[in-house]
Amino acid sequence: MKPQSVFAFVCLSTAAMAADLDYYRDVYPFLKANCISCHNKTTTKADLNMETPELMIKGGESGPAIIPGNGAESLIVTASLHQKDMEMPPPNNKSGAVNLIPEQIATLKQWIDQGAKGSVMVERAVVLQAFSASIDPIYSVAMTKDGRYVACGRSNHIYVYDMATRQFVAQISDPGEKNGAAHRALVQSLAFSPDGTRLASGSFREVKIWKLAEGKPTAGAANASSAPASADLLKKIATTGKVTVLSSAMSADGKQVATGCDDGSVRVWDAVTAKPVIELRGSVATAKKMAELEWTIAAQALEQAFQKSEIARVEAQDKALDVLLGKAKDAIVAMNKVLPEKQKAVPPTTAAKETAQKAVDEAAAKAKEVAAGGKPDAALEKQLKDAQDKLITAKMTEVSALAAVSAAESNVKDAEDDMKRITDSKAANAKAAAAANAAIATAKALQEKAEADLAAAKLAASKAGAKPMAVSFSADGGRVASLFDDGRLRVWGTASGMPIEESTGAAATKTTIASAPDGSFVATKAVSQTAGSSPRWVLERKIDQKGLFADRVNAVRFSPDGKTLATGGGELSRSGEIVFFDVATGKATQTWKEKHADTVLCLDYSPDGKRLATGGADKIARVTDIATSKQVNLFEGHTHHVMGVAFRSDGRVLATAGADGTVVTWDMIIGERKRKIEGWTKEVTSLQFIGATNQIVTSAGDNRIRIVTDDGTEVRAMANLPDYMQAAVSAPNGSAVIGGGEDSVLRVWDGTGKELIAFGAK
Repeated sequence: MKPQSVFAFVCLSTAAMAADLDYYRDVYPFLKANCISCHNKTTTKADLNMETPELMIKGGESGPAIIPGNGAESLIVTASLHQKDMEMPPPNNKSGAVNLIPEQIATLKQWIDQGAKGSVMVERAVVLQAFSASIDPIYSVAMTKDGRYVACGRSNHIYVYDMATRQFVAQISDPGEKNGAAHRALVQSLAFSPDGTRLASGSFREVKIWKLAEGKPTAGAANASSAPASADLLKKIATTGKVTVLSSAMSADGKQVATGCDDGSVRVWDAVTAKPVIELRGSVATAKKMAELEWTIAAQALEQAFQKSEIARVEAQDKALDVLLGKAKDAIVAMNKVLPEKQKAVPPTTAAKETAQKAVDEAAAKAKEVAAGGKPDAALEKQLKDAQDKLITAKMTEVSALAAVSAAESNVKDAEDDMKRITDSKAANAKAAAAANAAIATAKALQEKAEADLAAAKLAASKAGAKPMAVSFSADGGRVASLFDDGRLRVWGTASGMPIEESTGAAATKTTIASAPDGSFVATKAVSQTAGSSPRWVLERKIDQKGLFADRVNAVRFSPDGKTLATGGGELSRSGEIVFFDVATGKATQTWKEKHADTVLCLDYSPDGKRLATGGADKIARVTDIATSKQVNLFEGHTHHVMGVAFRSDGRVLATAGADGTVVTWDMIIGERKRKIEGWTKEVTSLQFIGATNQIVTSAGDNRIRIVTDDGTEVRAMANLPDYMQAAVSAPNGSAVIGGGEDSVLRVWDGTGKELIAFGAK
């Protein structure tokens, strides 16, 4: 026994030795930390499960782990003392388990000596301490489907940013939490509903659903209208831009000028140089229509690419079939050439057999006749034997000749059957190619129509229409509003040119616009109309029923129709859980406990909402039919945690991100791996398909946001980032990519990879 072990036993007081120990109170905590991580129902090392006293008594490969009443001889004690050539936990183990300290070993032995009695696990409330100001990593990022709003979790707070204005717009807070927090623990996961009106957030043992509530402008809160630009500046702008200015407004900081022009546009200019900054046109409805057309164009381009790949596959298969068809034809020709000769060889062998048979019959009759009259004749017996031998040879010759004919005929038939199968396969391929070509033609027509409609929409937006009779900046300069002579009040984001909101009133010939502190605008003539107020999210529902979530909720995702919320989590190294909730009521509708053997880290709905893809710490990705709960696919391709899953917009490809530094794409039609994509040096922490394309935006621990295609081609990378990147998302059209990580900065890049803005922690 080691000296530390002697000390462990002698230091126990008489009172402690006499007291009855409780398993879950006194023993389970240090076993869970250092033993059960390897010896549980999921990772049952040495076939030993140490989750309960009964399972330890049952034991594993080396027999019972504990002998009730005999702690000194119990395997678990001797292994903890590193006796009998055993050392548990092993050094440099992956679970981070450490040797039990002397006091723990003494407690373990005492409990076994007292009979190794079980006890009832008592649920204890987890008391979460306040976070340090330095603990504010971004673990999750979400974007609305229209690309307008982005949310990120920092520590236990949630922040929302407007991509139209590229400004912070809201901090989402639960009134029941302190310091404006959204959760008590770290925000692990975020997801917007498809319509952007709800945001789900997952944390330790709870999920919250936040509802978008449009801000209501405060009555009488409007400021005075933005001051118009000077006559000299307007003259310079008119000369530089070759426009006629109908109305103007200076930003509060005096750096920019907004003008309403006679061509129907609202333009922003640099107040010093009079150079154009951005042109503002169109409405929210127009922008939405254009986004839909862009999606259609991308989706139909993806469809054509897929169908072309199908045609290429069919053509390659046809080439292989042509080779087989040629071999079959050659076999038929060859066999038909030799078959007559083989058939011709049969009759002589048959005649020879019949002659030999006749000789046998005659010899047998003579031998029988002589034997009947007295002693058998040896000569006749020998003659009969010789005749029988010749018959055997004749029969074998005939059988061989017949077999040669049968083989040739069989070869011909097999070759003819092969020809039929090949011909049928080529006919099926021809139909598939025709269907693919038809699909290409349909997709091309839809794409061309969408392109034409998009071009027409852009042309219509560029043409002069209603006149902007008044313009105004918001107080912070992030928005510009204009009232047109047809009575429409429109608001745009100054930084992006994205239409934000509009309202409709009576036609106006002259009016004023004032901005309010909350970002809204009030246009006044005979009556007032308001547009552009900042949104806010309020807590709609908190889901934290006792026992519902075992640990952190690592993933949340709304179904495509927005009616169901799926969550993923579980207890690390012990269990994986997936729970579905009805969004309207917050009630759990399904619970899957055994889909993964370890905690679920990511999930995604198929585009049709019928299947759910999940990935976990068990290194496995699964696709499950939601209606039946039956597994459709099991994908094993990663050597470490699966940290992200995403369906392509057509549902034909699934992408998975691994902590092994790879992305794997899977062909959902045949259920096999499509491509293993490498090039990362650390964990790939998240991924998402960009819109209706085959491009995937990824974040990783190697300080890069990287975009690749699902066949492995790199599109671009935002490199040399200052810290470990945990999450990334993209606008549907790829015009903006957002990423966040350990340094708490949310970064925004444009479609070329140029950084537009970086949002630090508030």
